[in-house]
Amino acid sequence: MVAVPPEALDFIKRNGRFLISSHVNPDGDGIGAAMALKWALLKLGKEAEIVIDSPAPAIFDYFENYHWVKTPETAVSLGKFSCVITADVPSLERLGKAADLIAEGAKLLVIDHHITGEVFGNINYIDEGAAASCEMILTFIKALGLVPDADAAEYLYTGIVIDTGRFRFSNTTPDVLRAAAELVAAGADPAKVCERIFFHNNYETTMALGRMIDSIRLHHDGRTAIASFPLSVIQGAEWKKVDTEGFVNHPLAIQGVEVAALFKEVKPGVTRASLRAKHEIDVNEIAQTFGGGGHAKASGCTINAPLAEAQEILLAEIGKRLGPAE
Repeated sequence: MVAVPPEALDFIKRNGRFLISSHVNPDGDGIGAAMALKWALLKLGKEAEIVIDSPAPAIFDYFENYHWVKTPETAVSLGKFSCVITADVPSLERLGKAADLIAEGAKLLVIDHHITGEVFGNINYIDEGAAASCEMILTFIKALGLVPDADAAEYLYTGIVIDTGRFRFSNTTPDVLRAAAELVAAGADPAKVCERIFFHNNYETTMALGRMIDSIRLHHDGRTAIASFPLSVIQGAEWKKVDTEGFVNHPLAIQGVEVAALFKEVKPGVTRASLRAKHEIDVNEIAQTFGGGGHAKASGCTINAPLAEAQEILLAEIGKRLGPAE
C-alpha cells in the first residue's frame, strides 16, 4: 500500500468544512468511500457534506446514515466549498454537476486507485495497486488516528466486496484480505452485506436481468459476448427501479468468453458500455479509446452513436486486441 501523503493529513487537520464527492452513477466503492470519509470528518469535529451527481443507488439503503448522500439539485443551499475531497474519481469530468459546488481556487484532495487516473488535485493520494478506494480510505482513517466503528466498517467492507467481485478478481491481494478481516472484526457483517448487494433484487431488476440475458449474442468465435438495453427500455416507466450492477458479469461467465460488454442506449445517439474481461485482455485500454476508463478487467465508456452502431464500433475495437484464437 502507498503511504498516506503527510500533506493530505495536514489538509484535514487545518480545515473545518469539506465537500466530499464521488463519480457520477456511483457504485459501492464510491458510495462506501464517501460515507466513511464523512464519518471520519465528523469524528474529528469537522463539517462535511456528500454531494454526488446521481442519487445513491437504493441497493445501499442498508447503510446507517444513507441519507447523507445528496445530489447537486438538493444541495444548492450549501453554497460552494473551498475544501474538497474526491474518492474513486479518475478525472474532474467524472464529478459531473457536483463540480459546480467547488469554489474558485478551492483545494482538492484526490483519493483514487484507478490505473488511468487524471492527476487533478492539489494533493493526490493515488494507489493503483489498491483493490478499492475503500481499502485506501481505511488506511487514511487510521492515519488520522481513528478506528472504524461498525457503521464505518460496513461502508468500507461494501466497497471492497464490490471492487474485488466478492474476492474473486485478480486484485484480491493479501493486503485487501487483511483489510477485509480488520473490518469484519470492527463490526462489518459479511453475510448481511452480500445478501443485500447480491440477493436482494426487486422484481423490476429481476425481470430486466432476464431481458438482458435474452439479448446476449456471441462474437469473435465465441470470445466476446455482448448484451444490450435499447432506448425504448431505458425510457420505460419501470426502468427507474432497475439496478444493473453486476449484470455484465453474466455474459462474461459464459464458457470461452474473454470479453463482455453491456450496452445501454441512454438517449438518442448516445450509448454507454460496461466492459469486463478475463485473462490477458485489458478493457481499460479499450474504454480509453472512447474517453472512458476504469480498471484492466472492469471499465466503461460512452459512445456517441445509436445502439447498433455503437455495438459495431466497440466490437471492432475489441477484435483488434483479441488476436487469433488459440
